[in-house]
Amino acid sequence: MRMPFSTLFTVLAAMAPAIAAAEDSDTPLPQLATEVAFPNLKFDRPVAMDYPNDGSNLLFVVEQHQAKVWSFPNDKETSQKQLFLQLPAPISKDNEEGLLGLAFHPKYKENGQFFVYYSADDSASGGPRRRSVVSRFRVSKTDPRVADPKSEERIWIGPDDPFGNHNGGCIAFGPDGFLYITLGDSGSADDPLRSGQNPKDHFGSILRIDVDHPADGKAYGIPSDNPARRDPKFAHWAPEVYCIGLRNVWKFSFDRETGDLFAGDVGQNLYEMVHLIKNGGNYGWSIKEAFHPFLPQRRTKADPASPISPPLVEYPHKPTPERPDDGKSITGGYVYRGKALKDLVGVYVYGDFDTGRIWGLREKGGKAVASAELIDLKPATKLPIAAFGEDAEGELYILAFGSKSSADGRIYRLVPRKSGL
Repeated sequence: MRMPFSTLFTVLAAMAPAIAAAEDSDTPLPQLATEVAFPNLKFDRPVAMDYPNDGSNLLFVVEQHQAKVWSFPNDKETSQKQLFLQLPAPISKDNEEGLLGLAFHPKYKENGQFFVYYSADDSASGGPRRRSVVSRFRVSKTDPRVADPKSEERIWIGPDDPFGNHNGGCIAFGPDGFLYITLGDSGSADDPLRSGQNPKDHFGSILRIDVDHPADGKAYGIPSDNPARRDPKFAHWAPEVYCIGLRNVWKFSFDRETGDLFAGDVGQNLYEMVHLIKNGGNYGWSIKEAFHPFLPQRRTKADPASPISPPLVEYPHKPTPERPDDGKSITGGYVYRGKALKDLVGVYVYGDFDTGRIWGLREKGGKAVASAELIDLKPATKLPIAAFGEDAEGELYILAFGSKSSADGRIYRLVPRKSGL
């Protein structure tokens, strides 16, 4: 079988070091296909998946505009979708707003706590029309498949947001037990609030907070090694800010084996990118879009505390002979640590919402050493990839929005490509 050209490339970006690194890889990335993981289940705009570490073998899916969280057994033949939470608070429902994130507390089995990120509409009570909120809920004391909607506690409340896009919305507990939160650069275009290089606000950043030890009159504490706490050069950073220079991270995740933090960052006009996130890192927005200068005539200055770190990889919005694998809106994924696809172990998998392409990359020493498309994209296999998810065993799933030509709110998974396809 002749391999399609799109799976052969190992060019990571238009930069010589990245090209050389790719050529050093002697293990080709696998050729895969997609299939429906749970044929009897469908969802409305599924944007997040998570699972509690409680031995229940349940998976939970978030519906963005319905503001619902559903649970179901991790069984291919299941049709037992059960409503876990209907968000009681009013939400904003612009295209990128809604209920966006879900994270179960590491000690969920003991304390029954989970957290959600949503776009709040507080105008009825005299508050702003839109702002992002992270709330804590608890599971019902009488039914482990149902949350207590009256248990909501707002833990983190974002700044008033002037725009309806670039909301980030991904939340996850790191291996350190702290909660990580991402929100975009406030929205619109061209970073209008200049938030990308402003570490004093929360926009354009990933935040890290301690939800178990509230302090200083807030519902959360600040980890002692957050940048503003650990080094005087970061004293001007907001205490919650973990890193800066991000336009709109649409999904980040931790490698369950190494603890490394990967993020898919949505670009503006020309490029999408994947970052390897570090404590105190600066990823360039809005001085850079991926590896490239952005609006150089504006003369935005980088924050002096943190030099700009380039992304691991980028891909273009328009196909070229060198990079035919284009896309418009990256969806960050996971480093695969399951057992079903042994050739994929250790590969970070991510995709594009608009084109449905799915890539994998291997990272070593902060550099991408291999990168390729994993599926042979055809009209019949194109998925509007809204999110990836994983289960307790590290198996990977794809959450797809509905489309007339392909997916219809289903959950997919990667499988070996059959010979001849």
